[in-house]
Amino acid sequence: MYYQQPPPVYMGPQYSGCLKALLYLVSLFVPIVGIIIGIIFMSKGDPISSALGKTCLGISIAAIVLACCIGVGIAGFSILSQGSY
Repeated sequence: MYYQQPPPVYMGPQYSGCLKALLYLVSLFVPIVGIIIGIIFMSKGDPISSALGKTCLGISIAAIVLACCIGVGIAGFSILSQGSY
């Protein structure tokens, strides 16, 4: 009688904390790349990849909004400070 090992159970992709942090930082500092990463990971079928993609997409959108707000603030302050010499 032979002992048969059970087939391995596939748990889906497991992403390390270092990879997640790297993807989050890329999404923050290069939002266009973060949007692409987010779409790619969201299109995968498993919930872990989808959650990672949603997070990257959210960080990228937040970075774009923050950059726009900072740009408008700098432009507004520069316009206001030109008249007070």
